[in-house]
Amino acid sequence: MLPEAAAGQLVRICDAGAGAPVVLAVPYAGGSAQSFFAWKPLLDGQLTLLALELPGRGRCYGQPMPASLLALADGLAQTLATEGVQPDLLFGHSLGALIAFELLRAMRRRGRSLPAAALMSGRIAPSHPRTFGLPRFGREYLVEYLRDLGGTPDSVLNNDAVIDMMLPVLQQDLELIAGYDYAPAAPLDIDLTAAGGFDDGRVPLSGLLGWHEECTGRYALHMHPGGHFFVETERTAMAALLCELAARGPRAKAA
Repeated sequence: MLPEAAAGQLVRICDAGAGAPVVLAVPYAGGSAQSFFAWKPLLDGQLTLLALELPGRGRCYGQPMPASLLALADGLAQTLATEGVQPDLLFGHSLGALIAFELLRAMRRRGRSLPAAALMSGRIAPSHPRTFGLPRFGREYLVEYLRDLGGTPDSVLNNDAVIDMMLPVLQQDLELIAGYDYAPAAPLDIDLTAAGGFDDGRVPLSGLLGWHEECTGRYALHMHPGGHFFVETERTAMAALLCELAARGPRAKAA
């Protein structure tokens, strides 16, 4: 049994065997580890992909969400320590990028080795206003928010039963962002790549460039066609980027 401080669960999406780079992926608001199974055909044999299942959904249904994003990150760091997982690359999209950032900080506080690199996708830098682009809470506003983001099919948005299941988790996730307080600290000693969509009005270029302040290693910016969910519409390009970045990790270099 995991210690009380642990949070979430690791889900193995694909396994490329000993010596292959290990990527840890964190889902976006309202999402789950399940969404990363669509990436498996693009990554099989090239890297091992682990996805974090966050509390309250999927395999962690019923597990309470920690009171804050910082508490969640600390609990996820405990989960990695308990499982003995040392990723070469951390990847998060939208809320997942913010969680990944604070997870890296939590790992550093615990004295754990950090991944060589991180890919922060579809999220403004944490030093920027946290509530930028967030909707008002309430069913009508959250459904319109999902519609505006463009990642949810109309068949879902028009299905009241499905929406009733989705919205509590989405609102819980968005409340994590709204309650997040960024604390300035020393930059992370890693390489960091930011990725964005050309048509994503909720994540301006200035917000992506702000990630440069959070690392001492190499910083790069990759822009892709599409809106907020370019991470799915441009999945092939994003998978290739994951493979490229993960291959720079120490495990891959030693193989």
